[in-house]
Amino acid sequence: MPDLRRFPILGPDIPPMLARAKIMNRLWMDLTKLTPSNLSLIGPRFIGKTVIMKALAQKADLQGSPYTFVLYWHLGHIAPASDSEFISDLCELLRGKLASAGNLYSEHCEYLSKHSFSHLKEITDLLNEDRNAILMIWDGFDKPLGQGNLTGHLWDQMRSIFYGKKHKIVTATRKPLSELIRREDAITSPFWNIFDMSPVRVEAFDEQDRDSIIVELSSHNFESGAKTELTNWSAGVPILFLEILNQITVETSSGRVDNEAVNRAAKKALEHLSIYIAELWQDCPAGAKDLYAHLVDRGEELFANIGKDERNCLLEKSFARQAGNKLTASCGMLKEHIYGAFKDFGSMSRLFGDWENYKTNVRGFLERRLSQISRFDEIYQYVELSLPHLPDRPKIALNNLSDIEDRALDLIWKRELGSKKVIPQELIDYWAGAAPGDKTAQRLKEKAITSVPADRWVQCGILQLLTGSKQGIESRAKHVTKDTYVLINALHSFRNRNQHSDGQDMHVGVAVAAIMTCLELLSCLERELKI
Repeated sequence: MPDLRRFPILGPDIPPMLARAKIMNRLWMDLTKLTPSNLSLIGPRFIGKTVIMKALAQKADLQGSPYTFVLYWHLGHIAPASDSEFISDLCELLRGKLASAGNLYSEHCEYLSKHSFSHLKEITDLLNEDRNAILMIWDGFDKPLGQGNLTGHLWDQMRSIFYGKKHKIVTATRKPLSELIRREDAITSPFWNIFDMSPVRVEAFDEQDRDSIIVELSSHNFESGAKTELTNWSAGVPILFLEILNQITVETSSGRVDNEAVNRAAKKALEHLSIYIAELWQDCPAGAKDLYAHLVDRGEELFANIGKDERNCLLEKSFARQAGNKLTASCGMLKEHIYGAFKDFGSMSRLFGDWENYKTNVRGFLERRLSQISRFDEIYQYVELSLPHLPDRPKIALNNLSDIEDRALDLIWKRELGSKKVIPQELIDYWAGAAPGDKTAQRLKEKAITSVPADRWVQCGILQLLTGSKQGIESRAKHVTKDTYVLINALHSFRNRNQHSDGQDMHVGVAVAAIMTCLELLSCLERELKI
């Protein structure tokens, strides 16, 4: 039977853009004004970011565009794993674009084949001087940022390509760029300051979008109530909205479309979309899931009684809507998909009874533990950014263990020893005398080391002595306890395991144990250092 669906929404090919006139006008105006902006496009999964970015690339390629070259790069497919790989891929992308322009740029292409930043910079500068502006579109930018492999130095280099130049960049991510950067050295790069302060947010189809799409089904006459039901079921989420319309065209070739027709189509579409709705639901943190369950059960809740993060999560995904000073649940397809789970929402057997359920639900358990800790330090964000990678990408989930360990030890030494990290001589003498076989104590004594060394393994040894975790040594710590040492020591081992894997995959159960270690270390630091 031929596929009668009118609107392609899934598959290997990017579908054409539907509606979205407001967003496209905003992007194009900002990119073509007297002083064009570098832009950040933000929106949740399945909201249509890639469709918009591809449409933008096509528009910028048309005659009359101020951009001579348009580079569309989907970094989410195969993300560069290092600075050199990032620059190499970018050189190849630009080289391919210049080659398609003919022999005019043959020397430029040869130069770019060297795959070095100096060559890339020289070519982009030459193009800028010749008034040949480049528009770079970086789609799926979340992935390289989330992996934490790209350094601040790379972003400093990238800034020099765009800042003060005709070349412009548009990125697409699920969250604001500031929330995705995992490396401490990358956070401070001025690259992030080149973007317009107001990101372009992609949300569900609004009424204008929905009406402009329905008009395309000229052989169908939608009653006003049918349009309302279509919105109630889909909340305007593109993948849901379009699939219901597709199902309507399959079941009814033309004619009147009433409430019942929409209800039948929505329930049928749910069969095709359950896996995608599950992914949308999984993207919600535990607190937002709890809030949605509460809204479904109660119908509404006052804004004043709801946490900002949980509320915003549901609003940006269109799983809830604002009605005056209250929040109500929306998206009937989501309600149908997860309704059964609410009946035994707290069942331990259902959540963790077998390995598959454990893997599916353990992230929610970790998120709930994290929510019990205050955001007293940037370590909180490092841990928070790790959780979305579980259970599917356990190695990536542990990519920032070094940053967590470094920051934790720095906090400890500042609190225990002061900003200069000076170890009192009487402490060194005590340790050397009480533990003559301890290598760390003897090294400090023999080499007259009076401040904390940079080596993190040596610092772990000092922390072991300071907290009395070495047999025969009394604790001389003012704040931290043996619990903190045990967790830091374990974290150091997990970090080494992840960095030196020798080809051995990280098991998700071990990754969960490492993240749980980070969570309890975070809790210990909050409790003991009283920051």
